[in-house]
Amino acid sequence: MKFRYIVYTGMLMSTLVASSCKKSFFDEPPVTSIDARDALNTEADVLTALNGSYAGLRSSTLYGRAIPLLGDLMADNVLVSTRNSGRYTAQNNYNYVINNADVLGIWQNAYAVILRVNNIIASTPTGNAVNINQYKGEAYALRALCYFELVKFFARPYTDNPGGPGVPLVLKFDINAKPPRATVQQVYDQILSDLNQAFTLMTLTPAASRIGKYTALGLSAKVNLYKGTAESNQLAFDQARTVITSSGKALLTAGNFSNYWTAVTPQTYETLFEVQSDQIDNAGFDELPYFYSQSGYGDGLATKGLYDLYSATDLRKGLITVGSRARAENPAYIINKISNTQSYGGKKVLRISEMYLIAAEAAYNLSRPADAVTNLTTLLAQRDPAATVTETGAALFERIITERRKELAFEGDRYPTLNRLKRDITGRSGSVPTVAYTNYRRVFPIPQAEQDRNPMTQNQGW
Repeated sequence: MKFRYIVYTGMLMSTLVASSCKKSFFDEPPVTSIDARDALNTEADVLTALNGSYAGLRSSTLYGRAIPLLGDLMADNVLVSTRNSGRYTAQNNYNYVINNADVLGIWQNAYAVILRVNNIIASTPTGNAVNINQYKGEAYALRALCYFELVKFFARPYTDNPGGPGVPLVLKFDINAKPPRATVQQVYDQILSDLNQAFTLMTLTPAASRIGKYTALGLSAKVNLYKGTAESNQLAFDQARTVITSSGKALLTAGNFSNYWTAVTPQTYETLFEVQSDQIDNAGFDELPYFYSQSGYGDGLATKGLYDLYSATDLRKGLITVGSRARAENPAYIINKISNTQSYGGKKVLRISEMYLIAAEAAYNLSRPADAVTNLTTLLAQRDPAATVTETGAALFERIITERRKELAFEGDRYPTLNRLKRDITGRSGSVPTVAYTNYRRVFPIPQAEQDRNPMTQNQGW
């Protein structure tokens, strides 16, 4: 891909003036053009650039809305109401096309964040070494996070074919570069290498709106779970358990469950990382809560299949209200988990609860059912006082995946989970109730606008 910046200086010079100027004048760089190596000279410069990188994640085509929304809508957790504003109906009906604006937005904005953090990683600023290492560690983690999202949406999963086409790896700025697609394995290797660098460099404990040491380790656990090999499952288990015991983040308990999801401001427990907006810096009407809130667009509704999974004693059932919206949706399953339009800290990317789910699934894959049951039971004790885990064998695995669906509903996890498990999507509402794993639209196309600039291998079917 080509990253091009067009800078308009508003300067007009006549031939006469130009001919009378000294040559040295033309050797000076434009006043609006600063090389990244010169722009990031100090610790403060790097922090400013890092804040700008985090701001990029707030885009409505990244975590501001699209990534968490599509992760449920394209699976079996969310549907678009028949009375809607026209948003995401193509994805809801699985008839989106190669030049879909949401697909292009994820691609462009993820690579824009990657470009920003690449400049931070390449910088050699002066200042406090501890702070600089922290900022660079966060930059490595942000790059890993963006590549993880890209490879999940634009490539078949690692569990399918590690040697298959992934996404281009761009690790430094080169305006003339037209990189080909790396393999899925190469992308995963880069992600895990970046996260290892992040874990090594970071020593501070920032707020949950920024990535800390144990967030990077938690993300490593998730990436290793997605790889699905015996070695990676062991790493996923060990890393998830380390985050549980060493991160200092308390598990969201039954006692503070309601406050966590209704609070206008972010809470200090449970969250390892969230994309945070505020009253000034936010995506406005394009924020995720507006899509779910009935005081906003209210287009996104929960599926009956998801709602019916929760028992009457499950606290998570209360995050969905049975109401009505249109004649065809009576009842309508209204989502309250992420629907407060004044709450800008609701886009959870990684929570401590997921570490228990990762540990449970990895333990099962390692033929350690007792460890799987222990981790799952610890989580369920804070969600459903009547819940017990009595399943064994394949039924235990299905219980773990079901609890993952229930716990992480409306956080964008379901679609990539079904992809990595290579499962058909069934029980959807609307015009496409079943989407086979082999359906080519289970993988986004490389956007046409990108292909026009940098032709590369297109995903099968597109």
